Amino acid sequence: MRLGAKTRGALIFIILLSCASGLLAAESLTLKEAVSQAIDGNLTIKEGAVSVKSAKRASDYSWNSISPSIKASGSLSKSLPEEKSTSAYGKASNGARISLGASINIGLSPSIATSIKGAKLNYEKQLIDYDSTVRTIELNVRKAFYQILYEQEYIELQEKHVESAKKQYDTNKAKYDRGVLPRLDVLNSQISYQNAQLALDNAKTTLVGDMATFKNLLGLPQSSNIELSCSLDEFVKLSSVSVSDVSTTPNTIASLEKQVEIAKNSLMATRLAAWAPSLSAGYSYNLSTTTDSSTDWSKSGSLTIGVSIPIDGFLPWSSGAQSIAKQKDSLELLEMQLEDAKNTQRINIDNSMNQVRNLVSAIGLRRQSLGYAEETYRLTLDAYNNGTKDILALQNARNGLLEAGVNLKSQAYNLAVAILNLENSLGVPFGSLSGIDE
Repeated sequence: MRLGAKTRGALIFIILLSCASGLLAAESLTLKEAVSQAIDGNLTIKEGAVSVKSAKRASDYSWNSISPSIKASGSLSKSLPEEKSTSAYGKASNGARISLGASINIGLSPSIATSIKGAKLNYEKQLIDYDSTVRTIELNVRKAFYQILYEQEYIELQEKHVESAKKQYDTNKAKYDRGVLPRLDVLNSQISYQNAQLALDNAKTTLVGDMATFKNLLGLPQSSNIELSCSLDEFVKLSSVSVSDVSTTPNTIASLEKQVEIAKNSLMATRLAAWAPSLSAGYSYNLSTTTDSSTDWSKSGSLTIGVSIPIDGFLPWSSGAQSIAKQKDSLELLEMQLEDAKNTQRINIDNSMNQVRNLVSAIGLRRQSLGYAEETYRLTLDAYNNGTKDILALQNARNGLLEAGVNLKSQAYNLAVAILNLENSLGVPFGSLSGIDE
């Protein structure tokens, strides 16, 4: 059966439209996938990985300070025609003089061990800082993920609110046209509908901006079309959060502890530089001859050994002694910062735990309030349709239903953020306390 030109054109249009729809289809993104995408694509994490690589290279080759210095040299010289030179055996010669030499030198500084240890400690600290960067990005991704979820669910509630307000406006207008309802009720319902639509448009604009920021955090192009496949309902159902048997060290504490180790190592290096002797050794070997008698080589060698003992470090006003005093002060300040950070951590954990408990309790009350609001709106709508309630009462009931739904979702979002903050303060993997990590 042959198709007409119009039919073929219509089929081609449908096929192209289907292909375009497939290209524009939103990519569903879970929380785990969002975190994984951020770890792979976030620029801050990539920069941190470069710093770790540099610190590892410095640690791997920190021993190079004890590597000997080896040199080789050679020279060729010739006297001018009117000048005469004497060979090694006292004979006059106008030939060119050839000299070859090699030397090896090594220095043994008292701070070699501390230098190697310092490079290793710096690498370990860089690893901690990198892990801290990854956790910070992951924390921001999870918070942004839940924020967008809240905004999407708020929009869904607002859309239902708009739909209900529009339906009420259409109903009132129809009743007014039949002459059974005053115009004031129509105007009130129209204003309520328009206000709801305006709030919906503002919420959608906010979502677009936050989604753009979220894509940038994940390292995705702005042209990508993503859709979050999750819900805040899991946090609505959450009944308790326990931190029993949790024993970890957050990165902020671990980083400060590593800084204290580095400071102690630097203090030791400064003391050795001010008090300990330095050793040096070298050996050189030289050969020389002339082109007139290239088989007669003059040979010489020398061995040198030296020791350098600093004395000014024993004088309290010397630069060496002052450097030691400054290192002690820096170490003392770091130890104070570490103690303060531990106290701050304990306070943050207690505050986060109290906030989580309060939010879990509040969500239970919000669930009850939502049920009451749904029942109130249903009864008020029936009363309004029966003529025993006015339009303002109905609008108040509808607004109360929207507010109850928004409050419940808002508390669920706040609980999600509070649990994330608690997990961050404890240093445990994100999602481990709530059990929600999909």
